[in-house]
Amino acid sequence: MIQSINSSVLMRFTSQPNYDLVYKVDEDIGGAQSSTIEDIRRFASAVVISKDSVFPENSAFITSATNVVPRLQAANLSVYVQTFSNEFTSQAWDFFSDATVEINSFFVGGGINGVVTDFPKTSNRYRRNRCLNRGNRTPGYMTPVQPGSLYQLITQPYLPPAEAPNPYLTDADVVEPPLPPVSVKAPTTTPNGTAAAPRSPNGQPKVAASVIMPLLTVLLAISALY
Repeated sequence: MIQSINSSVLMRFTSQPNYDLVYKVDEDIGGAQSSTIEDIRRFASAVVISKDSVFPENSAFITSATNVVPRLQAANLSVYVQTFSNEFTSQAWDFFSDATVEINSFFVGGGINGVVTDFPKTSNRYRRNRCLNRGNRTPGYMTPVQPGSLYQLITQPYLPPAEAPNPYLTDADVVEPPLPPVSVKAPTTTPNGTAAAPRSPNGQPKVAASVIMPLLTVLLAISALY
């Protein structure tokens, strides 16, 4: 897989059939324009979005669910969500500090295709869970949380301030000009015709590195006197 937040980078690899190209949306979104989804289809087969783009939160309480995932999947794009962690500070209160409940809610309730996680062992344990795919016999504790159910229990005096909805993903957010062609830069010369001293990545002449050894020798000699 090749992942990038820049469509121009992924466009360069569209001629390479051996790679799965993944477009990463680097902001929380509340939806996507149809034309934008079609643009993404031209250079990617999957999309990575944030957890807040699936279940928007307010003060760590889930307030609702978006239609981002089904719309992207309707365009034959796989949807991966990031970033999952075991630490309770990374989870909404609705999941009761349980990483498995969170993953299950995104898979079963959100319908996503995969997760980007800091704890692959936790995700793999969920994937091997025998309580999945049991139809009407699925245990109650494997039921996904209902978006907004916990938020609705907050009494009026304690409700957090309302937040503006996440913006829609537009064509301007995705479409980029193509990358410029690679060009070989000729070495520069001084007015007298001699080549300029080569520069290191930090911008300093490479010959400056040779000063380190004499200085080190002086320091060792001084330390030997004491």
